[in-house]
Amino acid sequence: MSSFALERDLATQGRVITALAKRALRVQLRRAQFLLPSFLLPLLLLAVVASGTSAAQQLPGFPNTGSYVGFVVSGTIMQGTLLAGLMAGIAIAGDIEGGFFDRLLSAPIHRVSIVLGRVLGTALIGMVQAILFVSVALLMGADFKGGVIGVVLTVLLAALSASAAAGLGATIALRTGSLSLMQNLFPFVFVLLFTAPAFFPRALLNPVLETISVVNPLSYVVEGMRAALFDSAALGSVWGGFAAGIGSVVFTCALAVWAMRSRLRS
Repeated sequence: MSSFALERDLATQGRVITALAKRALRVQLRRAQFLLPSFLLPLLLLAVVASGTSAAQQLPGFPNTGSYVGFVVSGTIMQGTLLAGLMAGIAIAGDIEGGFFDRLLSAPIHRVSIVLGRVLGTALIGMVQAILFVSVALLMGADFKGGVIGVVLTVLLAALSASAAAGLGATIALRTGSLSLMQNLFPFVFVLLFTAPAFFPRALLNPVLETISVVNPLSYVVEGMRAALFDSAALGSVWGGFAAGIGSVVFTCALAVWAMRSRLRS
């Protein structure tokens, strides 16, 4: 089979994507610095926020969701997926500096498959994060009215959020090729997080953040998770969350492919 025919073989590319996703997971499992931050930091923030700001439930206009931890767990999931996406970008930058990425480019595989393999691996991490964080919230007293279906929808939204974050991380890594730069982007995660209604309803954000949240696609994803968990349209739109999540994945993956092609031309 020629290289051209190989690139057009969808079954082959599917195996390539799966193999690259498995490698991404193995690398993160072997290197704690690529995995633990995206699990431990959100759990730490969940404990701090839930214990220190639960009085926010008494504010006028705050939705009745029972325990405050149940309300903020969607923000915890979002933080985890954003960190997972950043870790994916750091891993790609490491591959570039270590030479593995050049070997990938010399292989007869489609460039899109390289991006999708990393995205798929990060999506699986996002799903595990969502299951873990929801379980912890239940242990802390949360009561989710959406039941199993609500949790499943939340896990799927988390996978989309992680995929979009991985696409963005891959874009930055491919454009810069700098491991040190990627490692210094942690504050960017919190900018994205706190310009979305992750820990407070949108109506209670200050005017500047509320305005930014309207154009931040993560707002609709986190509200979709919340609506799914509590089976309440008043908290957001599940399908709006899926639309924002899918659109973000397509956009960031397209950016990553563009960044890869730009890197090849330079």
